[in-house]
Amino acid sequence: MNVHSPVSAAGFEVPYSMAKLGFCDAIGRASAAIGDETFYDRLLEVLSSLVDTDLLSLVRYSSFGAPDLIIPREIRSEVAAPYDSGLYALDPFHHYWREVGVPAVCSLRRLAPTDMWKSRYALEFLRAARISDEIAVFLPPIGGASPTLIVDRAEGEFAAAELDRIDNVFPLLAGLHSAHLKAIINHGLTADAAEKPLRLIDRSGKELAANNAWKRLAAHPVAGLAEALADLAKPGKTQVSLPDGRLVVRSPLGTDFGAAPGGLCDQVEVSTMHAPAGCSDGWLAGLTHRERQIVELTLEGHPIASIANRLGVKRGTIKNHRLRLYQKLDITTERELFLYYVQNLRAGGF
Repeated sequence: MNVHSPVSAAGFEVPYSMAKLGFCDAIGRASAAIGDETFYDRLLEVLSSLVDTDLLSLVRYSSFGAPDLIIPREIRSEVAAPYDSGLYALDPFHHYWREVGVPAVCSLRRLAPTDMWKSRYALEFLRAARISDEIAVFLPPIGGASPTLIVDRAEGEFAAAELDRIDNVFPLLAGLHSAHLKAIINHGLTADAAEKPLRLIDRSGKELAANNAWKRLAAHPVAGLAEALADLAKPGKTQVSLPDGRLVVRSPLGTDFGAAPGGLCDQVEVSTMHAPAGCSDGWLAGLTHRERQIVELTLEGHPIASIANRLGVKRGTIKNHRLRLYQKLDITTERELFLYYVQNLRAGGF
């Protein structure tokens, strides 16, 4: 089955827009989508013009927490649940980004240790997803995380020539990605509460711009942001913890970065590895960033349709995320979620 089909072998929903294109056409569409929410869909089209694939996906691999599946936007729970429940820790691509963290093109067959194919990751996730081999394109990170383009094959493995073909266009993909980041940061610093706090500072340390989430965090009297930034200013520091267990991650910007050449980007990241045990929201520590967003909006009283609208995704996507977070918390209903929240408030002394 190829990418012309609306449903892949793994049961993911594959957008009809990902039809097979010629390389030049795909590059043109990706260039035109810079700054647009469909940009990474278009980059995946570029990859599909280079190699035959059964599935295209975008995964955000973080140095500090669990991966986030971004594309496809719909995924069968029997495929997603094992991965999100902890098998992601055995994902060779997750391990590569946490341990190496260098933008590059990598093949699963060449990266994974031999015994990985007998592990729970292969038997419970790769088999369920019908993935035999993958090529991952780790794009340059921002905030410690790489938006990673992935092409999958249901049978066999990618040939060395196919890997080389993608590796040869990596500088072009990375350049388009960099232009996209400049566009969204230049024009997208008005993100709402659902977005991660982010700011840009120039090479002298002056704050140039910050989104609304950052401004709210900075204004919060007990968030501890000022103290964290003072600690982050020490030589050699690239990340510091906030009292709630989140991390403030500092990333350098290139000298050609139009918004802040040679400057820095500060972004707040959720880390499942650094949440303090005594933290009142420690019960959320095992959830992904998107799952925490859904919990917070649910506790504020938003129905599924409203949450989907605020996060800019489909209602089915919210339902899938909610199913996975319910499994992690060992609950089955929204009422139990509220009760779980109240119990943890009491445990925290509130």
